[in-house]
This record gives sequence, structure tokens and C-alpha cells, in this order.
Amino acid sequence: MLKREVAKRVFAKEFEACRELEKSARSASEAADSKSPNLLISPLGLILNRVFIVGVLTELDSIGTQNEMWKARIVDPTGAFTVYAGQFQPDASIFFSTVQVPAFIALTGKARIYEPEPGSIFISVRAEEANVVDEEIRNRWVVDTAEQTVDRLEAFSDALASGYRGETLREYLLERGVSEELAEGISIAIEKERAPQVFAKQLRASIRQGLRTLNFEAEDTTGAKADQKEFVLELLREMSGGKGIDYAAFVDAAVSRGIPEEVVEEVVRSLLAGGQCYEPRIGIIRLVG
Repeated sequence: MLKREVAKRVFAKEFEACRELEKSARSASEAADSKSPNLLISPLGLILNRVFIVGVLTELDSIGTQNEMWKARIVDPTGAFTVYAGQFQPDASIFFSTVQVPAFIALTGKARIYEPEPGSIFISVRAEEANVVDEEIRNRWVVDTAEQTVDRLEAFSDALASGYRGETLREYLLERGVSEELAEGISIAIEKERAPQVFAKQLRASIRQGLRTLNFEAEDTTGAKADQKEFVLELLREMSGGKGIDYAAFVDAAVSRGIPEEVVEEVVRSLLAGGQCYEPRIGIIRLVG
């Protein structure tokens, strides 16, 4: 019986930067096993085949011609996952045929990479199963994924600072309590990445912004600024209805009521990053739920 790969928690920003883990970089036993799964590796050394993601389903299209095929877009605070489900994923296909957009969903699937030509790489998830969840479960996933990603970032930064490479680096990381798989992945990633510090810095910033969005309504709970934020949110609820509203028109409406433009932009950015609203079309914003 083949061992089923553990579904990893990963943010969209790190996932979309993954590349295929070459067979030559695996252990001798894995490289020789023709049935071993296709593995991807992130710039931070996360090795994965299956993923577990929770976010907002903002787009869903039936793209099949001869057979049923669904394409979905699932947003987390750092970016978006592209997800597919077809006739060989019957549970996921049934789910997508009935779910209403937008919705908070939890999904497990296999990572896929497609390179039609050199330098043109597409990363996606082939859905296995999916369920509608609530905002609290999404927030819990964000916090848990952030904690795991920060731990990985710390191990990666430690590895860079050590100056070690290859087997010496792997042994160093193992002594520091890093798992065997991650130690191997970090060692490979450092050799492959041209500017690893840049990606690590960008990912840290995305995580900080994502966590701030979870506390959006809890921050500035006193004073005029809190009143302004609540007013912007209520105005968006009122004006967007079930169809959404032109972003520029919304900003003009809020400013005409005395709300500073920077406050309006801050609120909308927080809502977008937190998955509480989305853009069904460019320039159009719509609240979730």
C-alpha cells in the first residue's frame, strides 16, 4: 500500500512560488521508486504533494466541454489558489456544482505544476474534497498556518546565517531541532534560490498583514477612527447589496460623507486581505456573506 502524503498547510504566496523537486534531489530510495509522488518545493524548503487550504471561494467556472471540469479561485490573506476538479474528483466536482459564490471553504487536494514552455510555470491544486466552513474556522487556519510558516522562516533564516551548506547544513539544522524533511528541503532550497532573503522578507510582510486583518474590527475600538471604520463598513454593506459596487464610486461616496480617503482605502484593503470582501471583476468590490 502506498503511503499517502500528509496535506501541508501553506499560504498562497509560498505555494505559488513552488517548483518541482527534481528526482535527483530526493533520497536514493525515493528516486528509484517509480510510484513515488510528484513533489514540489517552496523557496523556504517546504516539500509538499498535498495541501490543506481554507479561504474564500471568490470565482467558480465550469470549463469542461466533453467532461465536467471546474476551475475555482480560493483567496487567503496572502494571495489566491487556482483549483481544478473534474470527473476523476467526483466528490469535489459535486461540491463545486452546488456551492454558492462567495463562501468560506476548506479544501484538500494535490499540488500540480505545469510548464508549457521554459519560464512559463503554472501552479494549481487538484481538489480531492471540499466543504463549506465559517469565518472562525478560516481565521483559525490563518493563525495556525502563520505559526507554521514563521517557524519555517526562522529555521530558514538560521540556515542562511550559519553559512553552512550541503550535509553540514542538514546536520546543523537537525541539531537545532528542525525536522529531517525540512532540513533536507532548506538545504536544497538554499542551493537553488538566487535571492532567498528577498522572498522571505516578502512572505513575512504578507503574514503580518494577514494577521492584522483578523483583528480589523478589534483594533481602534475607541475614538473617532473606530466610528469611521464602522461607518465605511456599513456604507459598503448598504451600497454593494448582493451585486457589488464600483470601487471608485464607493470611495467618492464615503469621502463625500466626511470619511478621509486613506481610511476608506485602509478598510477596503483589510477586508480584501481578510477575505471579507472580494473583486468579482476588476474595479468592483463585493462583501462576502
